Amino acid sequence: MQCRNISEDEVNDILRNGTINYRKSDLNDKPCPTYAVEGNTRDGQKVRIVFAACSSTTKVVTTIDVGKEHECDCK
Repeated sequence: MQCRNISEDEVNDILRNGTINYRKSDLNDKPCPTYAVEGNTRDGQKVRIVFAACSSTTKVVTTIDVGKEHECDCK
């Protein structure tokens, strides 16, 4: 998220208001189904955020800035 300049607030906004891209999602993923949710951030960044929807929590798997490669080392 930090590497791609995507804030926690933007992630929450995409989770609430984004559109699921079923071609990029894996509803049979184990241990939890994953959903690729797409939308635009307030500053106009087109993003895809992959969420793992587990029984008691939803986790961010990865954040992607669609159409832009970022050079970063996410350790």
